[in-house]
Amino acid sequence: MPLVLRTAYWHDTRARAAFKDLIRDVFGLDFSAWDAAGYWDEAYVPFTLFDGERAVASVCMYLMDAVVDGRPHPLVQVSGVATRLEWRRRGLSRQLLEAGLGWARQRTRGSFLFADDEAVSLYRRVGFAACEEYVESIAAPPVLHRPGARRLDMDAAHDRDLLYALAQRRDVVSDRFGVRNARLLMFHAMYRVRDGVWVVPALDCAVLFRRQAGVLHVYDIVAERMPHWSALYPYLADANDRQVEFNFATDKLGLEGVERQPLMGNNCHVGDGFPLAAPVFPFTARA
Repeated sequence: MPLVLRTAYWHDTRARAAFKDLIRDVFGLDFSAWDAAGYWDEAYVPFTLFDGERAVASVCMYLMDAVVDGRPHPLVQVSGVATRLEWRRRGLSRQLLEAGLGWARQRTRGSFLFADDEAVSLYRRVGFAACEEYVESIAAPPVLHRPGARRLDMDAAHDRDLLYALAQRRDVVSDRFGVRNARLLMFHAMYRVRDGVWVVPALDCAVLFRRQAGVLHVYDIVAERMPHWSALYPYLADANDRQVEFNFATDKLGLEGVERQPLMGNNCHVGDGFPLAAPVFPFTARA
């Protein structure tokens, strides 16, 4: 039986379940909690080959509601590139990439992805090129901790609802490069930074962050009106902080003495007219 290419099938619960099975089997990542919580994203567009009702290979084109240099700039991120072991080395991923990118070019103005080491050669064959990416940092200012921040419980529906409401009305974290994909933010909050999501009611914002060895890693600030860092940091401050590292461009935070360092290990690649050189990718824009 020949393989059948399907796209835009999220309404088909059996096909969607087959896609989730593929991602879980290949990557060990289970989308079920994100799906059950109601955050499945129609902007995450699949191109999947089916053997009967079984998904055997897939590529997703994630449409990004992006802002670049202060202006709307629709982008696409290649994600969910997966092929079952017994179907590999048959050119299926390249076939799906070419189909998906051809579709995306009619809707976006640039593409990017983050590659596994073994997939780099494939992405370069379909036109992607390596791109240096950066983080920004400052020395931690000496301030006293201010009470009032509360950690959100991502297993609690009312806390997820609070964060999602903020995400839906948020401003972009950076005018240099920001995104507004609220459902993708919820994926990061539920999976990648689930123990580090805090709300600061006095500033009507949420912050995703972690600490490691004296460094405060800030992944996102979710707010309708971005607070000045000098007003926000006291709610996060710890006496052991030496440095604050921002995984997004800091142009809205009113900072001085910002330094940039290369971010290694993500295999960032760009293609199709991606508009930025040496970008600081917003952490929660990574699919």
